[in-house]
Amino acid sequence: MTPQQSLSLLRGEIDAVDRELVALFERRMALAARIGETKAAVGTAVLDEAREQQVIERALEFSAPANHAAAAEFMRKLMELSRARQARYARPPKSGGDEGF
Repeated sequence: MTPQQSLSLLRGEIDAVDRELVALFERRMALAARIGETKAAVGTAVLDEAREQQVIERALEFSAPANHAAAAEFMRKLMELSRARQARYARPPKSGGDEGF
């Protein structure tokens, strides 16, 4: 196999992974919308820093040490996008505060 053929095969694998990632992203965004609706119903703020820290820590458990910084950054961005989706449905907490916005 030539290097160009190897490159083409590897890119094909990346494309397949990308399709899976997008499908998982769509699923996560749908769940984020439902969470936003639920938070609106109970008057909970969109931002939950403790929960986000737990999500990052759990992601690091599943990533290789060499990828920890990138995995944490990836999860932070994913949660930022999820918060934006939630905010479409959520409102400030019933206490009248504006934390999380």
